[in-house]
Amino acid sequence: MSFSGKFKKEHDAELDQILEGCRQLRRSSQQRLFALFYNYAMTISRRYMGNLENAEEVVNDAFFKVFTKLNHYSSEQPFRFWLRRIVINTAIDRLRSGVNTIDAIELQAWHEVETDTGIVEDLTREQVLAMIDHLPPAYRTVFNLFVVDGHSHEEIAEMLGIGVGTSKSNLARARQHLKTLFINDFEFSRKI
Repeated sequence: MSFSGKFKKEHDAELDQILEGCRQLRRSSQQRLFALFYNYAMTISRRYMGNLENAEEVVNDAFFKVFTKLNHYSSEQPFRFWLRRIVINTAIDRLRSGVNTIDAIELQAWHEVETDTGIVEDLTREQVLAMIDHLPPAYRTVFNLFVVDGHSHEEIAEMLGIGVGTSKSNLARARQHLKTLFINDFEFSRKI
């Protein structure tokens, strides 16, 4: 058995023990699970929420759901995937709740903005996240669900309670908005 195979089996066994402790409502197991997956959950939440404070609230709410719904988790799928779905759904619920209302925005015409090639490769992760943070909540949510998480427009429409056309419109507008942000930020940094 390779080192990585042995590590994975040991990690799976440790995770199984932690999850069993969480099912038995052991506080130490809950703290351990939170510590193991906090950064993963925060990365997902941060993309959807647009600021750190709201993202932290989503992560806390998501872990509360994990702890109270753990009996619904099946070890047939990796725990990370189950947690990811909970974090995304919790973020969408928060956006829907009125904290950040997702508006159904209709498609309008705009002019295409051309970008210099090769510049995108120089962007850091933080710069990309900062540009995504500037998107309106409706655009940011659809962009993340489609581009980052790989959902279809039909799935997004069902998740958000919007039409498929609205999902497509919001994605197109998100992309356009990102292009504009990129051009403006790049032109500004070029002048410095």
